[in-house]
Amino acid sequence: MKKNDLVDFELLSRCRLLADIPKNLLGMLLQAGNRKHMEGKEVVFNRGEAGNKIYFILNGGVKVSTLSHQGQEIIFDVLVTGDFFGEMSLFDDKPRTGTVTTLVPTTLFMLGKNEFLDSLERCPAISIRLIRTLVARLRMMDSFIEDVIFLDAAERIAKRVIALARMFGRPGENSEIRIDLKVSQQELANLVGITRESVNKQFREWEKAGVIALDKGCLILAQPQFFDTLVARRD
Repeated sequence: MKKNDLVDFELLSRCRLLADIPKNLLGMLLQAGNRKHMEGKEVVFNRGEAGNKIYFILNGGVKVSTLSHQGQEIIFDVLVTGDFFGEMSLFDDKPRTGTVTTLVPTTLFMLGKNEFLDSLERCPAISIRLIRTLVARLRMMDSFIEDVIFLDAAERIAKRVIALARMFGRPGENSEIRIDLKVSQQELANLVGITRESVNKQFREWEKAGVIALDKGCLILAQPQFFDTLVARRD
């Protein structure tokens, strides 16, 4: 196995859907698929396109979104290293339901429909993990609907900020957390389901209170515990 193949083998083995499967099966999948590197803000595929591949994120991150009839972007989810996407079209042969765009430089592993479905027959453990992941995503959508109904704008923004900090955050000075992902206020609003003006107003309030800071487009949580407390009071 070549050096690059060894690296991809290791990265692919860390993907949650394929973790701990037999090495010979993982090797077969590696040979059957293709690796693709993309820069940030590149479209992987668009809503409405035919789909015959599943994608595994070896490193990086993507957003899954669509556009309303008025042209407003709605972000369904943010996926990072170890996640997968594109599986729905492999089962029902219907077009892609969302547009997937890279958030940062991202390396993907693409596997064709026949090869993926064959792996489910060879290794039932993959099927179980797939079902668990789909159930988790359904629960997440239920939670999002509850948030829209029961939480105010500040609490909804706080929940998304916490999620982004877990995915892209790194420790800074004095217990700060720096989110190394340049997400615009409009993108955050699209992710939360509110207006950009609401995000801007809340950020100004938090900046004034010393809760957050902005540095070259990156968000710094000066008081991470503030967000945990804000969200916990509703749990």
